[in-house]
This record gives sequence, structure tokens and C-alpha cells, in this order.
Amino acid sequence: RPGACRGVVVGAIGKEKGDDVRLAAAREAREQGRPIEYVIVGHTPDDATLMETGHVYVTGSYREEEATALIRAQLPDYGLIPSIWPETWCFALGVTWRAGLNAAAFDLGAVADRIRTTGRGHILSLGISAAQFNVILISLCQHSVERPS
Repeated sequence: RPGACRGVVVGAIGKEKGDDVRLAAAREAREQGRPIEYVIVGHTPDDATLMETGHVYVTGSYREEEATALIRAQLPDYGLIPSIWPETWCFALGVTWRAGLNAAAFDLGAVADRIRTTGRGHILSLGISAAQFNVILISLCQHSVERPS
């Protein structure tokens, strides 16, 4: 989908890291024909179900030293940390920032605190609908300056 917003999520993504959030958003994007794609730089418990939506791509496992280049290679517009459980630090947020992206995350724990402190992203309200999630991310993509090269 040329011109689609591309949101990237980094890591091994399970339920606590927002797997259900991403699946609901991808299904809603398919149903509404939204111009958005999610790229998982890593893997999930059920990559096939996510990819069946036509709005999710999964790169598979990677070595830590490959992360930044692999993120940039996806030509993302925005980073996502869709964790639904508070984290104490979040390695993926640092990697996302090193790749040159701002990141959207729910208002939980250290991730939200780090985004607030640096101003390098957007805080989402926990419990927003899949439609709200997609609309906000599309808006963030449209306002991001440029894709990292």
C-alpha cells in the first residue's frame, strides 16, 4: 500500500507486550480499509494470524547488533511500544530511538516516563479502541518529519 503509515514494533511480542492490541488494530485496519501497516521486527506467538490481516509484516528473529539497521530497512514512520503492562525500562524503546524514530506507547511505567522526559513520542490512553489506536497512529505518521534513511 503506497503511502500507508508504517508503524514498527521491536522484539519478541507476547500478550503483555501488546499482541492482542496489534491484532485488534490490524483487523480494524483491514475492515475499514485504513492506510496503515504494522511491521514486527522480531516475532510473536502467532505471526500467521497477524499476517493474515494483510496489515502486518513480521521480519522474524534477529541478532541484537542487527536491530537498528533492520528497523530502518522497514522504512517505518513511527515506533510503537504497545505493552499493556508497565515495564521498568524497555530495551525496545532505546532501539527504536536509535533507529531515528519517535515512539507511541500506553501511559504505563518507565516507557511513558521516558517518552515524557525526552519528548520523543506520544502517550496513548490505555483502553482506547482499535479504531482510535489506528487513527492516532496514522495522524502521528502524517506529522512525522521524514522516514529514517
